[in-house]
Amino acid sequence: MSTNLIHAFGAFTVSIVLYRPFITKLDWFKYLFLTIASLITPFCARVWLSDEPQKQSQLASNTTEYPLGWPLYYLSPDTTNRIHYIHPDRLFSEPILLPDIIFLAIITATTVTVCGLLSRWQFAIIHVRPDCNPVFSALTRHVLSIVLVSLGVSRHPLLDYPVLRLLSPVMGVLCYMSGPFFVRRWKVICLSSGIPALVAIVSSFNVPGQWSTWSAIDWVSFTSTLVMVCNALDHIDAILNMYPYLITANPTVLARMQSPTTIEYWCGVAKLISHMPSESDLPFGPISDLETAIRLLGPASRSWKTMAALFPTNLRQDLCLLYAFFRTADDLVDDAPSLEQSQANLVTLRHFLHDVFSNDTTKPVELNPNDDLTLPSHIDWDHYRSLLPSEDVLSTFRSFARVSHYVCPRAMFELTDAWELDLKNEPIKNQNDLLQYAALISGTFGELCTCVIMYKTGYGNWRSDMIARKDDVLSKARSTGQCLQLVNIARDVIADSINGRCYVPLQYMNQPQKNYGVLKTARSPSELGERTLKSYAIRILALADQISDQAQNGIDGLPAEVQDSIRAAFEIYMAIGPTLRKNPGFPLRTKVPKHTQQWIALRCIYGFHNTMAHALQETFKRFIYTRIPTLGRLSAHVANQKRF
Repeated sequence: MSTNLIHAFGAFTVSIVLYRPFITKLDWFKYLFLTIASLITPFCARVWLSDEPQKQSQLASNTTEYPLGWPLYYLSPDTTNRIHYIHPDRLFSEPILLPDIIFLAIITATTVTVCGLLSRWQFAIIHVRPDCNPVFSALTRHVLSIVLVSLGVSRHPLLDYPVLRLLSPVMGVLCYMSGPFFVRRWKVICLSSGIPALVAIVSSFNVPGQWSTWSAIDWVSFTSTLVMVCNALDHIDAILNMYPYLITANPTVLARMQSPTTIEYWCGVAKLISHMPSESDLPFGPISDLETAIRLLGPASRSWKTMAALFPTNLRQDLCLLYAFFRTADDLVDDAPSLEQSQANLVTLRHFLHDVFSNDTTKPVELNPNDDLTLPSHIDWDHYRSLLPSEDVLSTFRSFARVSHYVCPRAMFELTDAWELDLKNEPIKNQNDLLQYAALISGTFGELCTCVIMYKTGYGNWRSDMIARKDDVLSKARSTGQCLQLVNIARDVIADSINGRCYVPLQYMNQPQKNYGVLKTARSPSELGERTLKSYAIRILALADQISDQAQNGIDGLPAEVQDSIRAAFEIYMAIGPTLRKNPGFPLRTKVPKHTQQWIALRCIYGFHNTMAHALQETFKRFIYTRIPTLGRLSAHVANQKRF
């Protein structure tokens, strides 16, 4: 293999290994489309520049002609540095052409990979600013477009860079479509263009016996065009996800538009490109509410944010909206200043959910151009503004309304039943009551998350499509949420007691009435001592361990593209158990160290999760014990002694 191919392939290998767990369906299209486009770029350069007198005379003075126009490099076997042109009949037999094609494909794939790796950590829609000055957006679109197109048609000697002139009109069209988005994302675009361009320059300029005809400017132009195409697709995809009403109001078409593998998705992309709205024409409410949801999750949701970072952007966005509403609603009921206010907030929540899911279109509605068409029009938002404590809370309610058309109403109302149990202040008597409570409060949330995951990955609307809906998957998802809630209860025994809550079953207490009173009424967990409190937590963790296998099976029923991410989230949260057990005391709130969270996430997203590790361990044991029977008998004896 040529030296330049070795360098380029090494860079691509490193980048694809890092990005492999995060590759989305849209990324696969980028790889396919842009790689094919890059392979025909030299041919286009030949056609684009064939009308230049200098190039025509150069071609006429040679007995053979090079059909690509401007290759990556030429062999230079003599000392005259004379360019050797290739006749069309020798196009596929000339040895130099195959490395050229492979090299371009590798650089293209590397560029797409680096761009995806650098851009996925932020929501693309955040870089769309309808609240920005419309004059700035218009100038950005038109000025950049005019400058770039002018570079393409210019014949000035200082601009004699063939690839730059070929691709400048393409970049101009992309800037006209997504110019303001590019400007706000300039850091990612510069890095994503510069790194692959540097790889290409180093690889193509340091090849013994060859010299490159692509200058550094040509390579930067080539990678910049690829990065702009990737970001333009991200821009369009973000708008489709946030403003679906621009394309259609048909629920069936909307459900199919969630996956880039469907015709409906690309028809929506084509329609949006042909009628691309300016930023000022879009309502700012959905983006503002998303920013509020991200801010409200805050530093207290470290495990959630670590998990969410592993999901595809559009799925992560809607899951954040759902989780922010869940946290806000839970705080409205649990953290209200009085019991009466908590009960009033619960009533408001139930009325809101009834309004959201009723979809009452019989009410007369008058729309005006300033209305946010992403919101259900039959809901009186001014009424809820007067009932809710802050504008941030109302923002999370609006965010939930935007995703409510594909979440299960039954699960949401079961959540309100769980909050009602909290308000009744009735003790949890035994393990069965604890399991039931955990299933209500977080099992239902697991079911809601599953509805979001299935919808955003193109598996249909599980609220309305009974054919696509799989009840066994939802049942296992409830087990997953139930297991995580038990871990949460075990961790927060002290914190809950300080806040006047107690979820420890009376069955676990030697003196139920006294101990419950100390935890719930007196709010003085220290009177029971760390040893007693930790024993409660360990028993609850043991209960969670009993259903963890079923919870893991629930993950296996999810789409393949999210299984590793969900499993990482599950194991990050389950790591609270071992951390708590190993701690010599019992802290107020056990936290898994950040480096441990990152290691678990890294291990899971690359496919080496606990289930696989356990299977490999058991296989190794069987292999050893079969070869060394004495060791097997000794291991069985030790296990029996431990059980005894």
